[in-house]
Amino acid sequence: MTFRDRARHVLYGAMTNRDGSPASARRATQAGAMLAGSLADHGHTTAAVAASLAGAVAVAAEGALATYVYPPGDYAGFDQNGSR
Repeated sequence: MTFRDRARHVLYGAMTNRDGSPASARRATQAGAMLAGSLADHGHTTAAVAASLAGAVAVAAEGALATYVYPPGDYAGFDQNGSR
């Protein structure tokens, strides 16, 4: 296996989940939530808002730019009562 093949394999593994679906949105929300939580715990509320918004922008960008279509399934959401 050449270096190029190994690098491609590592990058593909970092960008996708085990089932082949994109992982960037999940990782962006995890990183944004962790950073925002840490900043909020230390009294930096404005920076915490900025970090959480950066994670949300990354998710929106991935949804707008990706060609991946998520399979139908039972995803989290809200019913008419406001909870699930």
